[in-house]
Amino acid sequence: MRRSLRNARLRHLLPCLLLVAIGPVHGQEMATTTDVRQMEQVRRCHSVMHGAPHHALAIADQLLAMPAVSPVVEIGAVSCRGFSLQLLGQGTDSLDAAARLKVLMETPGLPVMERNRALQFAATLLQRNGQTREGLKLLESMLEYAIAEDDVTGQIGALSGIALVRGEQMDDPEGAMLYQQQAIALSDHLQRPPLPQDVLLHYNYGYTLLLLKRHDEADKAFNRAETIANRLSNQDVMLYRIRGHRAEMLHTRGQLETARSELLAILPWQRENDPLGQIVTLQRLARIAMEHDAAEEARHLAGQALAVAELGKFPQGIRDSLDLLAETSMVMGDAAQARDYLRQVREIDQSRMRGDNLDRLAKLQAKAEQALDPIRTNATQEASRDRLMRNVALAAAMLLLLGSGALYLRMRRQKRRLRRLDTTDTLTGLANRHEAERLLAAALAGANKACSAVLLLEIDGFKALNDQHGHAAGDQLLCAVADALAQGSDQHDHVARWSGAAFMVIRSNTSQAAAFALAAHLCRRIGRLQVEIAPGQHLAPTVSTGVASHPLFPGSAPRLADTLRAAGRALQVAQRSGPGTWAGLWGLAEDRDIDLHDLLHDPEQALAQGWIAIGGGRPMSWTPPRGTATGSPASAQRPANNTVGERL
Repeated sequence: MRRSLRNARLRHLLPCLLLVAIGPVHGQEMATTTDVRQMEQVRRCHSVMHGAPHHALAIADQLLAMPAVSPVVEIGAVSCRGFSLQLLGQGTDSLDAAARLKVLMETPGLPVMERNRALQFAATLLQRNGQTREGLKLLESMLEYAIAEDDVTGQIGALSGIALVRGEQMDDPEGAMLYQQQAIALSDHLQRPPLPQDVLLHYNYGYTLLLLKRHDEADKAFNRAETIANRLSNQDVMLYRIRGHRAEMLHTRGQLETARSELLAILPWQRENDPLGQIVTLQRLARIAMEHDAAEEARHLAGQALAVAELGKFPQGIRDSLDLLAETSMVMGDAAQARDYLRQVREIDQSRMRGDNLDRLAKLQAKAEQALDPIRTNATQEASRDRLMRNVALAAAMLLLLGSGALYLRMRRQKRRLRRLDTTDTLTGLANRHEAERLLAAALAGANKACSAVLLLEIDGFKALNDQHGHAAGDQLLCAVADALAQGSDQHDHVARWSGAAFMVIRSNTSQAAAFALAAHLCRRIGRLQVEIAPGQHLAPTVSTGVASHPLFPGSAPRLADTLRAAGRALQVAQRSGPGTWAGLWGLAEDRDIDLHDLLHDPEQALAQGWIAIGGGRPMSWTPPRGTATGSPASAQRPANNTVGERL
């Protein structure tokens, strides 16, 4: 399946990445009893911070009110205070804490390790509050020290900082995941009891997997985070957020009401304790409302999320809430308001990652890739000289094999290129019709008793748009819709260009509820597209979608023609009801000898018999108009070509 370089937009907020251990007071051989007690309070503050930020804030304020605290204690208390304020939605005050940490870093005689702890705290606070450039500068300094001193904890913090920028500032969860995996690998080699930062490592990793729609892996990461959190105390913020993420997984599986109930259950606690989590939950409730065609309710919930994000100065929350408001405005027919929201989103995106920030991030990544390999880090402790020599010999042998195999590899690449030409639509980069038919056969071969879902989607009024704006604009529109379908589908779904302005999405081993939810989701996603075909000139496409099960009835012999007729019939119903919606027909009766023509002619009769389930994005009639063949729309029959002119 074709996917863009950005596989998924990072639509929700990652938690604050505080991944540094609070250790003993360094550089003070004669630490006083007062120092020891105060450091115990600092450790207590950081251990409860993510689960009970109000309590942590009280501890920090109590410490800072004491006379003559040491610089090390002050760094610990100020950082705890800053992160607690940020979690509670008080962004401006948390930036004041970052500024104070930068001053404390320059304290004469401060041990290097303590200076770097202050540096990491300040860098993370700056990044969390949208100060990317300044945060990257501090992160670079910290990484250089961690590499030079073999400071594994500092290396984990630096990797986590890079992941934060890749994920949140660059909307690149796949890029973030690589650095999270590296950080977890380093952490697993540390021989110590579990700490709160371990909860965050696995939580953040699970959250990234969730964004990439790798739900089984995400669930395992969340399980590990929960296990560690339950062994510790005061981790309620993380545990409630994980509940919210599991509700989102239910949502993507089509269990809308169960997901909604779970989100409503956690919302009151988050209102009192976790503004970041509250924003995400409100956004998710808004999307569920959209799927129930409750656009006004969705806009109200998105507006609440924006208000919380603006009050707390959460940059990602503001950006994602604006994006959601643009979507609701499009659904409600207010294209001008939607464009204004999208303009604000673009301004935020442009301000985040300017050229100098990207250059600095590239340098950081290069250093990390060269020096922070967990295997290399542990080699000096674990590997023997004999093993090293064996590896060198093996590497030399591999070089010889690679040299002798160069011709073979070139031939393999040529064959792959030829196969891509045979299976790929040259305009959109999606699978072509021939490949889609092969994928349908493969989906059935790998299925158990579950059906696959086949979605036929056709751009509404494409011929008129193409005639009015020209073939080049039509091609732009097709490519934009193809990208949106690829990004809006799950990792294991297949997206193909089926014919001129029609596309197909195939989901294996799925349910009726999940298939119908996917159709609704894709219609909404296309409905909020704004395709710029010339400066200041935009097209706002919609698609009509027909859904059918494959095979049409469980346990029956799979006949592609029957499935296509059923999906085509559903598409016909959706198109007759108006643009931008979907209709679905799902076989329920097992091993029944049902006449397909009769079924498609009068699906409501088959529904009454319990043979099928039907659904749609709005009330619609399944009675065919007089003189119209059922199940045979043009999009289900005509072959695909590669230029707009040939299609039309």
